[in-house]
Amino acid sequence: MSKIVTEQKSWFNWLKLALNIRSSVIRSIWRRVVAAMIFAGMINLIYSQGLAVNQPILSSLIPSIVLGLLLVFRTNTAYERYWEGRKLWGVMIHNGRILARNIYFFIPTKTDKDRETKLDYIKLVGTLVWAIKVHVRKEDLETELKNLLTPNQFIELQQIQQRPLRIANWLADYLIRMYEQNLINYRFLIELNQSMDRILEAMIACDRIASTPLPKAYSIHLKHLLLIYCLSVPFTFVEELNWLTVPAVGVITFSLLGIEEIGLEIENPFGNDPNDLPLEKFCYILQSDIAELIEYESQSSFDQIINESSGKV
Repeated sequence: MSKIVTEQKSWFNWLKLALNIRSSVIRSIWRRVVAAMIFAGMINLIYSQGLAVNQPILSSLIPSIVLGLLLVFRTNTAYERYWEGRKLWGVMIHNGRILARNIYFFIPTKTDKDRETKLDYIKLVGTLVWAIKVHVRKEDLETELKNLLTPNQFIELQQIQQRPLRIANWLADYLIRMYEQNLINYRFLIELNQSMDRILEAMIACDRIASTPLPKAYSIHLKHLLLIYCLSVPFTFVEELNWLTVPAVGVITFSLLGIEEIGLEIENPFGNDPNDLPLEKFCYILQSDIAELIEYESQSSFDQIINESSGKV
């Protein structure tokens, strides 16, 4: 019984994905597909008037295997960039969790004010990742970060370009103060700083992906080959398929242009398109983890150990 339910669920999911227009490339390529079908209809109309426009030899003008290899290379290269971007955001979220947890548990506080200050800087870890999202997408600072910062912090960030770096500097200043007050030792200071360094290194790698598109000459040449191939198809099929040439051209054009468009959409995985990485979701995950961490009530014996071992952590 469980096997049948699983198969039904699988088929339902398959059908749901097949009918998902929002994440499909159909909306991006349908005009070009229709244009190719109209062109095929015109060629078929000319052929039906007795003009010998059929040219089967055109099918060998651009070998299908060459075009296929170019498309596969294009898509694979784009997916490698997409997957690298996903791994980089995984690194940021992972190190953000580690940094927030280590600050929460292993930096002791003596007063309520010290605790509030510590919690503010723990929240700043989540804000750092939000700032990286704003940075790689080149979004509006006020919309995304205003509610996560103090008025003075927000004004300061408005005046600079490298906002994630400035937030990391605020965190580093706090950690150095804790070291100078002998609340943490040098080894632990370096360990916390390494977590921040890994977050910033991942951000720099995201910048590299976003600012380095595939060579324009390659993209243009691939488009030229696709155009020539799609326009030559009606001349190849018109004699054998007659008016069926029109839907045949539509299917072929949809397949080829769709593969190319997929590569274009995932080439920069940090945008706002449906197929891009859900950066907001990643930021909310870290923010939620930090909120749960702050709500966590440590056992008194553990707190006592931490407070008694100030400077020996």
